[in-house]
Amino acid sequence: MNLHLPFNTHRSNLNKYLFNEDWKSAITEIERHPNDAKVWSSQAGFFDGDHDSHVLPIHVACSLHAPLEVIKAIVEAYPDALSAKETSFKRLPLHVSCQMAEKPEVIEYLARQYVGATIEPDVLGRLPIHYCCSNGASLDGVKTLLKANSASTLYADYNGWLPLHVAVHFGASTEVVQQLIQACPSSVYHRTKKGSNALKLAKKVSTKNKEEVIALLEGRPTVVKSTTVSRQDSILRALVSMAA
Repeated sequence: MNLHLPFNTHRSNLNKYLFNEDWKSAITEIERHPNDAKVWSSQAGFFDGDHDSHVLPIHVACSLHAPLEVIKAIVEAYPDALSAKETSFKRLPLHVSCQMAEKPEVIEYLARQYVGATIEPDVLGRLPIHYCCSNGASLDGVKTLLKANSASTLYADYNGWLPLHVAVHFGASTEVVQQLIQACPSSVYHRTKKGSNALKLAKKVSTKNKEEVIALLEGRPTVVKSTTVSRQDSILRALVSMAA
């Protein structure tokens, strides 16, 4: 990130419109003053209320669930915004969108415009898909990220957590867990730094779909929305058994 870009410690008109969720005025402001999309600003407690961060308007827009038209307007005015990281946790706009459980169409747009973002870690070693799996785990959002780059399922954060671990721990739907397993079957026996595999994590949580998820992780047939999930091959079942 280039900190020599225009910087403003106060809210620009564009940021004011964004924070007020006045999307129509925000788009008009971008059309009139496209360079405002390049202006960094300091935002107190941007993510968790404790850490201040220098951000671009696109980070602000993604954090506030701005409509796709607003995101597109910002990107058209400043394409480099897609690869710009805010300064606190080094998160890209795609990270922020996934963290804030953004609309699937926004996630799809950001991933399509900058595919590299799908495997870019933040300071915690987490990819956008890690956040997608921990914040509502939208099936469409997960499918979009997997379609953009299925290799993201192989990336563990600094605690050794793969997206599958995150999805299971936070009670993602059976369909989401199924998608992650299909994208990377070997992830079912990968262990975190504390020695937990996805099956061990699944047995600890209390969710309505607990038995379905456990069945998937054990390679047993289960039913997901009237669709039978075929048994994993014998090699995978053996690996799961060894890791349990």
